[in-house]
Amino acid sequence: MAVNQNATAAPGAIAPGAGTFSDRVRDAIRHGELRLAFQPQADTHSGRLTGFEALSRWRLDDGTVIPPDVFIPMAETSDAINILGEWTVRRACETAAGWMQDGVADVPVAVNLSARQLEDPGFARTVLGILAETGLPAANLKLELTETALFEHSESSREVLTQLRGAGVRLVLDDFGTGYSSLSLLRRVPVEALKIDKHFTQAMVQDRDAAAIVRAIIDLAHALGMQAIAEGVETNDELLYLRAYRCDRIQGYLLAKPLDTAQVPDFIRRLAATPTGG
Repeated sequence: MAVNQNATAAPGAIAPGAGTFSDRVRDAIRHGELRLAFQPQADTHSGRLTGFEALSRWRLDDGTVIPPDVFIPMAETSDAINILGEWTVRRACETAAGWMQDGVADVPVAVNLSARQLEDPGFARTVLGILAETGLPAANLKLELTETALFEHSESSREVLTQLRGAGVRLVLDDFGTGYSSLSLLRRVPVEALKIDKHFTQAMVQDRDAAAIVRAIIDLAHALGMQAIAEGVETNDELLYLRAYRCDRIQGYLLAKPLDTAQVPDFIRRLAATPTGG
């Protein structure tokens, strides 16, 4: 019988049998079911590659895909998120270090953090250990965290983030404007960039309020000495708006869908051959 490579599994497809969900995640890592895809980011004006975001993907042995919006929330309700998170950081650092060694690319790779990871007082030590093992410079790792994670765990996470930033790891505030939007957090946490949520980006061409929010986030980032990164950019009109608003970087399908590791070198060559600003 042919396997449907495009099938999407329900949560029950990855429910553990005798073990916990953490055991299921460990098994998935051991059996190679988990992998990373890399979505590129580029300078809004020049089109120059500025980095990649590492995204977790889970494909079962029969080809069935488990969507991230299914398995990540399940992981976040247990210690499985720490297992998944450490694997993601390690695999992303290994891949980025390999790109450097092979002369493919010398750009940062970004990894998303969850609130539960920030609760772990040993998290900073784990990340710095992975950087030492893989040989990736700390400046080539970006950690993306949400406003909600910071707000709910601001005191406990600040020390962890300060340790990482002090070691050279770069911090980005993800989906800015969709959480608590506490401006006081921006004074207390050493982030270097604000990411504009894709819902604002994709609505701004038709919606004046969304456009005003996008422009305000960009202006706020610049006023605080940060960069602004727009997610979910899919059309040339969106790109033109972001250029007019002086947004620094873009990420989205207009540039590329998430790439398998093997696709990255060819993408970089094609991007380099594209006329400036194309």
